[in-house]
Amino acid sequence: MDVNALRSKVSRLEQELEVARDELQQATDPEAVSAELKLTRAYAFDAASEGAVEKCSESIRNLGFCVIDNVIPQEEVAAIRDEAIAARSKVDRNLEAVKDLHSETGLEGAALLEEANARGVELRPVRRVGHPPKIPCEIIWMPSYARYLAHPVVTAVARRVLDDHMRIAQLHIRVLEDRPSRGEPIQSGSETFHLRKWHTDWPHDLSAYGRSDPSLNVGCIRQPFPDVTMCLVMIWNLTDVDETSAGTWVVPGSHRDKRNPRGPNDGVIVSAPIPGDMQIEASAGSVYIQDSRCWHAAAAHNNSGRQRVVVVNRWCPWWVSVDDFAPGVNYNVNQVCRPLSHSEYLDLPADLQPLLRHVCPDEHDTLQQSVLARSQAAGDRDDYGYRQVEEDADSVAEANAHIRVPTGQLSD
Repeated sequence: MDVNALRSKVSRLEQELEVARDELQQATDPEAVSAELKLTRAYAFDAASEGAVEKCSESIRNLGFCVIDNVIPQEEVAAIRDEAIAARSKVDRNLEAVKDLHSETGLEGAALLEEANARGVELRPVRRVGHPPKIPCEIIWMPSYARYLAHPVVTAVARRVLDDHMRIAQLHIRVLEDRPSRGEPIQSGSETFHLRKWHTDWPHDLSAYGRSDPSLNVGCIRQPFPDVTMCLVMIWNLTDVDETSAGTWVVPGSHRDKRNPRGPNDGVIVSAPIPGDMQIEASAGSVYIQDSRCWHAAAAHNNSGRQRVVVVNRWCPWWVSVDDFAPGVNYNVNQVCRPLSHSEYLDLPADLQPLLRHVCPDEHDTLQQSVLARSQAAGDRDDYGYRQVEEDADSVAEANAHIRVPTGQLSD
């Protein structure tokens, strides 16, 4: 068979495969899938269980998310929850003080930073030259939580999915009170449902937070998204969460759908339910991890009779650019890469420091050792190839005869 005939066969089979995938998608009942997931919690694995890292990584690849149970020991959850609630209050008070100072003085940049230091307002310089100072990373007020942020199972899953060198690009505390007013159900004809707010997360958030405002826009990946995980969103549950207590809404498998809830031409209504959507169930001390491409929504309704308390963070591989855009002053929304002073950085647990080194301007940020090791291996392989010329030149001409690179649809 000639090359052109083989290319035609490949093209035909690829088209048939695409049709078969579409038919499989249509034949699959998303509501049955989510019902099975809710019944079995097949997306959840105990941190101490055998093969937890591999199972969690596979769940993220297939579903777009997983839960790691018992990351924080049960006997420590209550104290860390209290620590997070207290930290949230400190963050809010400090944020108001910064905004009042900025409004009162009209100062910017280094001048604002100097005045904040003089008044005891917590503000820190950032690594990127020319960008305004920010309030500090909230981890400084959560030393007990900091002991678990670099949990070995959590970091192993993140490395498996992202890359050997990762960075925590964002960390903030969320407290959802019992039955907020916006959480009341919506009546639509004969249907009653809770409001959704479907979206994907940075760098796959098409609105990019700032929309058309260049001073606030953080940038985003254009559609169609490449099939690569570029960010993992982690929600550390400090209270039990289920359908009554604001469990995260998610659409299983949506991380690999070519559409997007905010896609201008994709026909999705961001406020409406989607067939097969479900709410995550997890206990206090667990971590919910999702691919940033997942269609999800923070639940507004909390009927549990208690607060829902979580710590949210975003983990990115080293090659994703963070904190490059949104140069304007907006202390409310600019949560990305909130900085640390050198002393605050040095106070972090040693295993957490590499994940937050990039937010400390006084630290020289270099690639982590695992990336350097694989680069060294690649360099050694390069050296080996040239040694072959010196040691056995006669064999080099045919040394790559077994290598065949597919040329796709290139014509003769």
